[in-house]
Amino acid sequence: MSIMSFFRTTEADLIKVLGKIKDDVVILPGEINAALKWLAGNTPAIAADIQSVLSIVEVLGVATNPAVATAVADANLAVTALNAYAAASNAGKPNVQAVVQGYVALQQANAAVALAKSASAVTVAK
Repeated sequence: MSIMSFFRTTEADLIKVLGKIKDDVVILPGEINAALKWLAGNTPAIAADIQSVLSIVEVLGVATNPAVATAVADANLAVTALNAYAAASNAGKPNVQAVVQGYVALQQANAAVALAKSASAVTVAK
């Protein structure tokens, strides 16, 4: 473990907290706050990455493909959920459920982007 990783929360740390939640293990308030802070701190970058992918989909002209359109809609919903999560977290509403909801929104965003990329690639290849 490096000095920097000691002071920095990563997605792996967040997943450890989620594992504790799932296993009904006692979680320290600092662990919950670190997980919330990581999610809220990474939301702008995640949303920007999603918007970049969506822009590429538009440039490729494949947004009208039903599979791509569904993935784009899902990605937009996930961005909305992530932004709502970040706003709630920044407003000081830390709790275990917020960690789970934030991580679910993150995973939904990642899945929607992957689906949009995949559907776009298939559409362009045709």
